Amino acid sequence: MNESALGVNQFTLAGRLIKPPRVSKSPAGVPHLHATIEHRSMQTEAGLNRQCYARIQMVASGEWTQAWSKILTVDSAIKVTGFIQRHEDHNGMGKLVLHAQRIEQV
Repeated sequence: MNESALGVNQFTLAGRLIKPPRVSKSPAGVPHLHATIEHRSMQTEAGLNRQCYARIQMVASGEWTQAWSKILTVDSAIKVTGFIQRHEDHNGMGKLVLHAQRIEQV
């Protein structure tokens, strides 16, 4: 299968911010908004209820993020849609990061 056939990478998650959002700029001057989202819910799997817990880093890039950096605080409830990308830290440890393309308050 070629890469274009596998090109779907869309992820939506609702949760709460657990740390204050952080703002940075790339060397090219692109603003980035960094946040950590925690999700808790009850999901059904194989006909049984299952407690679901997830924590993921989010980054939103571009001028549109400036307004969100002033609105979001710890415990803000949001729904984020975007794509996931593998990032490595300085030790080479990989993690999935949600790259936000849309943020909504819920």
